[in-house]
Amino acid sequence: MTVTDAMYQRRWQRDAHRALGQFLAFGELPAVAWTIATTGALVADVDSLTSTPAEQRAAFEAWATRLDANVFPERTNDGVVRLYATFSWQDDRVRGAIRCSIYPPMDEAGE
Repeated sequence: MTVTDAMYQRRWQRDAHRALGQFLAFGELPAVAWTIATTGALVADVDSLTSTPAEQRAAFEAWATRLDANVFPERTNDGVVRLYATFSWQDDRVRGAIRCSIYPPMDEAGE
């Protein structure tokens, strides 16, 4: 049997799937949206639609702390605060990122 790129990608995705199951069993951490990439990378996106900026920041920090992530310096572009961290899990078998975009409040005119 020939090992193909697709076979590697499926294995990486299975490893990420197992790791995600462990993450979801952690308990009292805030819910975030998880994506498993074809490379097996896990990406967490903090909710920006139903959470306040303080809740978004708290969710990002909670996950970054729990996963012992490498947090990058905060960036702001056009008033949007971007938080980003990378992590590895299971002796680097699974890697990933945590992302958070905190948008400025809209004014009363809806602009």
